[in-house]
Amino acid sequence: MKERNAISDSRADDQGRGVTPSAGDLPPLTRENGSTFEVLRSSTVVWLAVVMVVIGVGAAASLVLAFGRGDPRNSLEAIKTAGTIVVGSGGAVALWLAVRRQRTAELAIAQKDRELRQKDLDQAHTAREAVERRVTELYTMAAAQLGSEHAHVRIAGVYALERLAQSNPDQRQVIVNLLCAYLRMPHTTDDTGSTDPDPDRELRGTQERQVRLTAQRLLATHLRRDQSRDGFWPDITLDLVGATLFDFDLDRCRLRGATFDGARFDGRAELSLAEFTGPVSFDNARFTGGARFINTVWAESATFTRVRFDQEANFEQATFRSKATFDSALFEETTDFCGTRFDFVWFDNAHFVKTAMFDGARFAGRAQFGADKYTAPQFDGRTFFRAARFDQHVVFGGARFVDSVLFDDAVFHEFVGFNDAVFADSAIFTETKMLAEARFRRTRFDGQALFGGSEFGRHANFDNALFGGEVSFSKVTFTGTATCEGAYARLDVDDVRTWPTGWLLATPPTPDMKRLSDLPGRWGRLYDW
Repeated sequence: MKERNAISDSRADDQGRGVTPSAGDLPPLTRENGSTFEVLRSSTVVWLAVVMVVIGVGAAASLVLAFGRGDPRNSLEAIKTAGTIVVGSGGAVALWLAVRRQRTAELAIAQKDRELRQKDLDQAHTAREAVERRVTELYTMAAAQLGSEHAHVRIAGVYALERLAQSNPDQRQVIVNLLCAYLRMPHTTDDTGSTDPDPDRELRGTQERQVRLTAQRLLATHLRRDQSRDGFWPDITLDLVGATLFDFDLDRCRLRGATFDGARFDGRAELSLAEFTGPVSFDNARFTGGARFINTVWAESATFTRVRFDQEANFEQATFRSKATFDSALFEETTDFCGTRFDFVWFDNAHFVKTAMFDGARFAGRAQFGADKYTAPQFDGRTFFRAARFDQHVVFGGARFVDSVLFDDAVFHEFVGFNDAVFADSAIFTETKMLAEARFRRTRFDGQALFGGSEFGRHANFDNALFGGEVSFSKVTFTGTATCEGAYARLDVDDVRTWPTGWLLATPPTPDMKRLSDLPGRWGRLYDW
């Protein structure tokens, strides 16, 4: 080991003095498989030459002794033959040396290439580390700016993060997460809890609002599909749980997913023409201004459980390609689902305070507006399902319609159930097609029950139903049976009644007239024959 170190030091000294190392001092080359290839030494070449001379002399002597005794010509031929052998052997050795020299050159070139590639990799790694350090520094500085007490510094931090994300695509989601974290911070500028007028506090509130609006605008700008390829940030997910958002605008934006659970949307919320390719959640969110989801597309699940809309909620022409949940949702003003396409949708315990419009809506999967009277939704205003299409099972179990409801020209391709539903005003089903079984068991019609021109494809079940006002089954087509076992109709009204063929209402003085304990007036029993 000491000798090897001494040799290495000697080579280093020679190179430092500009002395070219001899062939015997050259370092071994490395083959592609990792083994070493020793450079041929000068002494080896000398020994090969000596061996060739010895072989030639020996061959000549042997041939002369064997064939050249007494005959000079034979001796000469023997010497020529020996010379030929020596020359041929020398040529073979020369060829071997040439091949070895070529192989040595190739190995040297290959090793040089590997060294250059490794150098490039090392340089790239060094450059990448430098970039990452720079990105980390800029990220840290911008994040620190967001924590400043001065609004203009916070705004500068928002713009610094935006530039950093634009220049570093692999850091975009991380930077978006940081901006979302800022928006999730409680929006308060009052540390004293005082409710007295305070101009400074109001100024801080206004400034903070501008910071949040800036962050929202930058996010929306880079999530819009109409941006240039470099300006659009694809596959972004927003986490805005509990955030306070002002005039939130995601119009024409495309996101992978978003979570708005518990968020508060102050002012108008615009999400029209947006596209969500992943799950979206608005559970317990509140919209204090109008909310527009016109032509919005949800590719996966969308949940609006216990969401509250203080103003108009517009979902016109929206598309829900997966499960949509509006359980316990509260709609304080007009709600528009006209032309909306649903796959599977639930409205259990939902409450529509004003007009609810589902005209032209298509329900491609199961639709549930209450499974029973314990999960029933309530419609306080006028409700419209005109020309709506239900492709699969739909249930309005226990649903309560306080004002009139219209199902004109609606089509139910599969089972439809209105069991325990309450129609406190007019229930209009004119020209409606119920192509499978339809159940109105224990359904209460306090006002008009108009089914004129409708079509029942299978069994129409009105058992235990109550008819308190005008009834019309004029020109109704029953392909299956129509039953009304245990059903009653109010007698002390002057409304016109047109019953299905075979139905008979018991009138005085028959003993089937009774008073229902929880309903006013006198009631007569209905029979189907």
